[in-house]
Amino acid sequence: MTRLIPFLMVIHFCVCLSARAKPACDFPIAATFSEDMITVIWPNVKNAVFYNVYANWGKGFEKVNFSPVRTRNRYTLIWAENEGKKERIVKGNSVSMVVAPVFANSKRRDTTFVVGAQSCPISNAYFTGFSQVLDSFACSKIIIARQTFPLILPHGVQTTRNSFVAHYGDCAKAIYTLYKATIDPHDEGACVPFSTLVSKYFSSKGIPCYRAQGTFMGMFHSFNIVVVDSVEYILDFTANQFVPESAPVFMPRDMCFADSCGMPTNRPHGNFTGMYHIETVFSSDQITFTDTPKARQYQEILDSLTRHSY
Repeated sequence: MTRLIPFLMVIHFCVCLSARAKPACDFPIAATFSEDMITVIWPNVKNAVFYNVYANWGKGFEKVNFSPVRTRNRYTLIWAENEGKKERIVKGNSVSMVVAPVFANSKRRDTTFVVGAQSCPISNAYFTGFSQVLDSFACSKIIIARQTFPLILPHGVQTTRNSFVAHYGDCAKAIYTLYKATIDPHDEGACVPFSTLVSKYFSSKGIPCYRAQGTFMGMFHSFNIVVVDSVEYILDFTANQFVPESAPVFMPRDMCFADSCGMPTNRPHGNFTGMYHIETVFSSDQITFTDTPKARQYQEILDSLTRHSY
């Protein structure tokens, strides 16, 4: 226990504010994220005897701690009860979480427990402002003048802003329409062949597009990179497996960090989580589909795009 105290003292607790309104809350919490779990951490609330943790993954807020949280002031969300069965609820769902302190009210020999005001909320809102980027106008608003973090592809083939914006919308819509019609976002391993498809199709339309392999929130993932006027961007058409209805994600590499509330940030400090980590990058002419039934499905999608492209 003594080892945890210094760690908890340096946690960066941010008050998570919506762009529209300030949430009603008495105390902040912080979170770290992985592909399939969220760990929330919070400071002591005076006179609280224990805490309850609530999560909303599309069904309204429900208490997810099976017993009162009395020590360490932290809780890791992986499972929840659904009709008597445990189910994983973080990956593939939009999840919000709050914490509520519980106080003891003693009168004579009777003790009742009173739930206090909830904390500020946190959520897996990693792609806010960069999700469902399906037209040229939306992508043009995301393009930035320069990149702060070191380039992964300092000598990579790039395109100009005007050329990218002119072609992006038609390419993205064509690919995503077929993706929605033919691919299960939870299909294991779909990210590799689909990022291969994206790399080849975008490149064939004059937008050099790389396939990257690495991790998302610490777990294997394959996605794409484009370089626009010397700035690198993540392009992820299979991001729905993490948060539903988020793909395609178009995000500057500078923004690939989730702050302690789960929002994307280009200023990682305090309690933050790295999102996209890149290990290997391939150009479109360095990759191909394997000779398997699933891979042939993606080759057929690419062929269909090529035949019916603008």
